[in-house]
Amino acid sequence: MAQKDLRRVRSAAQRVETAERRLREAMVKAQDSGESVRDIAPWAGLSASRVQQMLTQARREQVP
Repeated sequence: MAQKDLRRVRSAAQRVETAERRLREAMVKAQDSGESVRDIAPWAGLSASRVQQMLTQARREQVP
């Protein structure tokens, strides 16, 4: 039974990571189109400081 539960945890964690990556990508596109961090934050349901952190992370990931 525990293995089944652990597989669910892994699956959920993978979905969270995918969703977070997509959110970062969407926020980058919004910022690139002229939206500010403060504009993006309420739409993402996050604080402006968290949006800035995620954007910084996303920009670092873009660098080859």
